[in-house]
Amino acid sequence: MGLIVVLLFAWMLVIAFLAFLACTFEDLESDMGSQSNPNSQVQLAAQIGQVNRFFNKAISGEPLSNAMYCATAGTIAWLLLLKLEPLVPGEEWKAAVLAIPIGVAVAAAINIIFSMTAHCGRTAAQKRFEQPIYLDVLYGHLLPIATHAFMTTFFITCIAYIQCNLGTLSGNPALNHPFALPLLGFIWGITVGAIGSSTGDVHYGAEREFQDRPFGEGKRVVYHGKITRYAECGVRTQRDIAGFCAKFGGPITGMTFGLIILFENWRSLVGMQLGGYLPNLAASAGNSAVTWAIVMGLIIVIALAVVNYVFVRWVRKKCGPFVGV
Repeated sequence: MGLIVVLLFAWMLVIAFLAFLACTFEDLESDMGSQSNPNSQVQLAAQIGQVNRFFNKAISGEPLSNAMYCATAGTIAWLLLLKLEPLVPGEEWKAAVLAIPIGVAVAAAINIIFSMTAHCGRTAAQKRFEQPIYLDVLYGHLLPIATHAFMTTFFITCIAYIQCNLGTLSGNPALNHPFALPLLGFIWGITVGAIGSSTGDVHYGAEREFQDRPFGEGKRVVYHGKITRYAECGVRTQRDIAGFCAKFGGPITGMTFGLIILFENWRSLVGMQLGGYLPNLAASAGNSAVTWAIVMGLIIVIALAVVNYVFVRWVRKKCGPFVGV
């Protein structure tokens, strides 16, 4: 196996690891601001007499908001790279060390603005239900939200930058991604938000917000808004939810995204290698490489389906069905 192929596999592992970190922080950031699953519960709580100190910043779904932040960071970083890279010929990565954090910082600042206005606007709209705007809740959540958002956007922008320069980093510039950095940031932003909104919802602190309900019962409509308002050290806020989810919900969401990226890239590279497309990018081997990649993908999907089936049967047999109350 040539050096180029080895480097490609190595950089794909780096991308998968960055994806794991990005989606972990994305899930915790949405936990901190109640952007997705608990959002409806927080909004409904005051309407049924559950005055609470939860932060509520949802302005859109997670895919759209993360796409905006990542595209913003990618655009600013891309513009800075156009100006800075000619200043360090042969060492363009030095320009990225400066450009990427600046772009991500601007995106995090935008996140703070939207979080503040969304929380204040939504809470003010509940004045008739005597739900106040707690200033300590507002101020106390902005920095953690911005910090988690910064990490998410930073890792996504790093992934986009690596993909844009994957061929150069591996020794063959022809393998560089054809999409520009902002577009890749936009695509990955949608993806990380979608994974966080789907997988993350399952482990989104519902165990904390509804801990007064029997385990396994689910969230029936009659419970909507009946969030648990008290934590170990006083009235609960979203920081308690994020602290809880950091133990399992965040990592399991990150693992989902990381494994998707790992398996997808791995089967593509293996297909190109088996089909003879790498390392010389032989055009005549393109169809064979695609066929091998599809076959590898089907094998991975079947294997995961079998493992999931066996695991679910084991869990059901060990824990038994929920019998209700």
